[in-house]
Amino acid sequence: MTVIILNLVIVMAAGWLFRKYGIVQEGDEKAFNHYLYYLALPALIILKIADTPLSGLGWRFLAANTLPLAAVMAVVWALWKASVLEWRFARLLVIVSVLGNTAYLGFPVAAMRLGEEAIGYAAIATSVQHIFIFTFGFLLMTLICDKACPPARFLRLIGRNVVLWSSVAGLILSAAGLRLPEPFHRVLSDIGRTTLPLSLFTIGVSLYGKKVAHNLPRIALVSAFKLLLMPFFYIVLSGVTGYTGFVSKVTFIEIVMPVAVLNYVIAREFDFDADLVSQSILFSTLTFFPLLYLYDWALKAFL
Repeated sequence: MTVIILNLVIVMAAGWLFRKYGIVQEGDEKAFNHYLYYLALPALIILKIADTPLSGLGWRFLAANTLPLAAVMAVVWALWKASVLEWRFARLLVIVSVLGNTAYLGFPVAAMRLGEEAIGYAAIATSVQHIFIFTFGFLLMTLICDKACPPARFLRLIGRNVVLWSSVAGLILSAAGLRLPEPFHRVLSDIGRTTLPLSLFTIGVSLYGKKVAHNLPRIALVSAFKLLLMPFFYIVLSGVTGYTGFVSKVTFIEIVMPVAVLNYVIAREFDFDADLVSQSILFSTLTFFPLLYLYDWALKAFL
């Protein structure tokens, strides 16, 4: 695990240093993000899911990718109903505490820890989680309200979720047993190979300049829900249902990912506290690395 952490940290640190010393200029990460989000990630996801057998992905797989998220959301709802959480923070928490960085960081970690064949299952797990968050999660979020609430723009966010739609395309190909034409397969493979290192580099670039200057109690609560509570619910569920093995390990890795950069886009759409979300991304990402040792122990002990 130490070798994996060093690999992750070195590539991300390179991105941070490139931004710090001006090799990568302010705003350049937008080009990296656009390439990754609209081309490299879709290519990797379509290819890996299309090449991944769907046999064996039954109700336990669906439960593992939805029930831990639902449990965390239920805790947030209960705390809001008990007047422990203010409604604006509760709306933020019900989404940000379950939407993890499953693509940019989850795919590299899954590949390094379990091998390249893990990426296809990681992509399927990501798509199931996104579908659940963008339906049940957003519905629950709109119910957490005190007087006037900002309008919800679900369709706009779902339409722009390229990870979700490329996952759907890969699932259709896999379910139909279709094989991509060899030239097209080769092109997608070449593009997909650029995804993992560039995604880590881009995370490093994007973390430059972010600070945890205030809101530390709320930032810590968001991170605790995402990095500790949701993995706890997952392990309990796997014990109750007997869901263990390779695919369960892949799903667990996706579950434990820190707060996703996509949450910042959602914050702007739904009038969340964007600074709090940005700080939660930084804090949870930095906290994630020492916790990887704990996650690796749990993966071996329970899954």
